[in-house]
Amino acid sequence: MTPPRTATGSASAPARSGRRRGARPTGPDLLAAAVGAVPGGAARPGQQQMTEAIAASVESGEHLLVQAGTGTGKSLGYLAPALTVDGPVVVSTATLALQSQLVDHDLPRLADAVTPLLGRRPTFAVLKGRHHYLCLARLDNSTEDDPGDTLFDDPRPGGGTKWLGEAGRLGKQIQRLRDWAMETDTGDRDELDPGVDDQAWRLVSMPARECVGAGRCPFGDECFAEASRARAREADVVVTNHSLLAVDMLAGRHIVPPHKLLIVDEAHELADRVSSAAQAELTPDLVDRSARRARPLLKPETAEGLTEAGDALAVGLGETPAGRLTGGLPTPLREACTLLDSATRAALDALGEVKSDDPDPVRKQQVKAVLDDLSTTAQRLLEEADHDVAWVEKHEQGSRRALVVAPLSV
Repeated sequence: MTPPRTATGSASAPARSGRRRGARPTGPDLLAAAVGAVPGGAARPGQQQMTEAIAASVESGEHLLVQAGTGTGKSLGYLAPALTVDGPVVVSTATLALQSQLVDHDLPRLADAVTPLLGRRPTFAVLKGRHHYLCLARLDNSTEDDPGDTLFDDPRPGGGTKWLGEAGRLGKQIQRLRDWAMETDTGDRDELDPGVDDQAWRLVSMPARECVGAGRCPFGDECFAEASRARAREADVVVTNHSLLAVDMLAGRHIVPPHKLLIVDEAHELADRVSSAAQAELTPDLVDRSARRARPLLKPETAEGLTEAGDALAVGLGETPAGRLTGGLPTPLREACTLLDSATRAALDALGEVKSDDPDPVRKQQVKAVLDDLSTTAQRLLEEADHDVAWVEKHEQGSRRALVVAPLSV
């Protein structure tokens, strides 16, 4: 790695900026203004050094790796020079907590402090995964009496009686979400207080791979997720998270807007988040749920092929001990993956393209997305690429059995 170029001159105190009248403010200038706007704020040598190093990196176009200890004030240390970049800046964090801190506290305070120097107030926006936002199409298809098929997926013993209780509880939460949908401007789950269970939220949110797109969705003009992306495209600073950044890099979906500078905060977490985004798995329950969701849209014999593939996977996992598969896929698992690949391809061919005049384009896209994921994962496992590792995962209670594939290195 090329060593970063770091300025070594002494930093100016907040009250004694050496910037020439009419000159473009520098990162240290903006940092000094931000520190000076905080009651009792004082210059921190480590923070100043960090700002100068980032400013030099931006100027030279070189990558920069910074290790900043507790108390450095790293958020302002990188946000100040970021505002000197002529073009959008993306800041990625590992946790939603830091994401919220930047958007709710650090950026508003910094924007107020540097407005006199920049001659305008910098703008910023938060960008989260689509599933963090309420989906009006999903909400329209959910009812209090029949909240969705996830209720049937409870693997706990004696689930029949509990299912009735859950149906009532989820129904109340969905009704609350309906009321909230009439009030919220953003549809952001983090703004729902008090919150709802993950199971309830899944029934009213839409993973990106299952979305039909604003052009084909009856609620496209009102979509909260699309609105958040529109705000991000217009902002000077976009705050996102490592998981969404990883999906954007791996899938080429271009979720994150084009930008001139990328700042990865909590960078020590990045590799794990990218690994998680690149990991895939097959489970009998997942195949079974997918078959049930697809059945109303398929001929009986096509849907039965999915069910048979799920049964074969369950048998293969039952015959294979937990652990890494070092000698390739055992024959039962290879046969199961082959059956699944064939069954999902047949189902996808039968479904055809999603069209705007389909009776229920949203549900059809959901089914296609799930089947496509299964097919892709089965093919990836059958390929047995050198850059991937596969293993069988089993919980002691026997409630979970999975065939998992992930990259050896990201």
